Amino acid sequence: MLMRANMKDDSLILTGPKRGFMVCDDIFFKINLKVKNVHGRTVDDDRLSKGLIEVDAIRRLEYSPRYVVDTETLVSMHSILDLNYTFIRRSVQGTVEIKILEGPDEFHGKIVASTTSIPCDIVLHDSKVSGALTAGDNGVVQMARRVVGVSVDEMLVLTVAAAVGDDELSACTVQFTPRRNGYDDESITCGEYKMLLKFTWSIVYF
Repeated sequence: MLMRANMKDDSLILTGPKRGFMVCDDIFFKINLKVKNVHGRTVDDDRLSKGLIEVDAIRRLEYSPRYVVDTETLVSMHSILDLNYTFIRRSVQGTVEIKILEGPDEFHGKIVASTTSIPCDIVLHDSKVSGALTAGDNGVVQMARRVVGVSVDEMLVLTVAAAVGDDELSACTVQFTPRRNGYDDESITCGEYKMLLKFTWSIVYF
């Protein structure tokens, strides 16, 4: 995982894990973040954060209200780390594929997934953070994050916002109905791009 910060007080946004966890006991998140400073041929690793976050998953799943995003905070060394999470009941896994049908080979913009009930956006890609997405020979763009978890009781909302200027975005939003298998696709026009959005559905496994 590569993260960049231009200033001392910048926030670093982690984009993993790439899939959800099946809850059967407490969950432990082991944190070990380092900053790699490159000076010519010399590389210095400065430890940014180290610690352990424990989530009482069974109790939270049983007693927490539905569709609530919880936060655990780890204060250590030179940073404060926030872990945001929520529990999804009757969940399935959706894998998104985005194919550029017409338009530039590089995608500049932002791709965000959300649901109709959980007040939290999942950023799948942001060109300002990760750079432009380049389409392969088949027109499919390779995103670092392309898997989301969603309940079959909700709707999955995918918003694609293409850059049309220095600070302007042309956005298109599509809703998908989650299911346990199969796939859904839909064509959209967003800025200079005509795209095919495809979601492949599956059950969440260990």
